[in-house]
Amino acid sequence: MQSSGGKRSSEDFLVIKRLAYGFLLLAVVNTLANLFFSELNLKRVIQLKAATHRLEELIESEKGKNLELRAIHARIKQNPKFYKEKFIREYLLMFKKGEKVIPLPEDLWYEK
Repeated sequence: MQSSGGKRSSEDFLVIKRLAYGFLLLAVVNTLANLFFSELNLKRVIQLKAATHRLEELIESEKGKNLELRAIHARIKQNPKFYKEKFIREYLLMFKKGEKVIPLPEDLWYEK
């Protein structure tokens, strides 16, 4: 009787082993299916990572522009009269009475 009990436990062990391998195979198949066929597949993750990198570069660029604008704003707040006059002269092309304006040739212009 003990031999039949030993045989039954080895058959049970074999069934359990096959079930474990079956579940492992299903897990591998599910993982591979999700990597390639799901909505958030491997290709999409790579695209999102590249887009994130580009956005981080844009954020750094905008931070630099923001610092420049803050510096300009601080200079304007320190000397508003000077910058108001500069704006009126350069952008609105308005001048004081009696002032003579001599336009410079384009090659003598400076970049701002």
